[in-house]
Amino acid sequence: MGVDPTVLGRALAARLADIAAAAARYDGFAYTERPAPDPAADAAGDPAIVVRDLALAALRAAGDPLSYAMLRRMAGGDTALAELCVETGLPRLAVWERLNGLVAAGLAGRRHEDDSAGLSPAGAALVELVEGAVAVASDDTSR
Repeated sequence: MGVDPTVLGRALAARLADIAAAAARYDGFAYTERPAPDPAADAAGDPAIVVRDLALAALRAAGDPLSYAMLRRMAGGDTALAELCVETGLPRLAVWERLNGLVAAGLAGRRHEDDSAGLSPAGAALVELVEGAVAVASDDTSR
């Protein structure tokens, strides 16, 4: 069992492209009298920095024990919001807020039609990475 960093990288790149497209749409509505920032002077102009920041944001979102419990539960397939409430012991609104953070980080997606959520490819890769590390560490300590 190994995690292919290419899968995680491609998923993060797709999320970055989505964010860039949304920012471009919003910029079309924006009006400001300030000059546009110089991308060469701005660290956000470097794709590697932006991708790194997005990866770290995903790790922060997944690093919370309750949010990670939601990710683990969703690893089994699309999960009803009610099941995530049971898994975490949180009320519906709190679960939606945590889920929003996971969606914003590109780790999960939600379907309003049936009130469910599931892992994105990046979320699946992250859960596989963490659970693989746990399995290896558990094997090493049992010897």
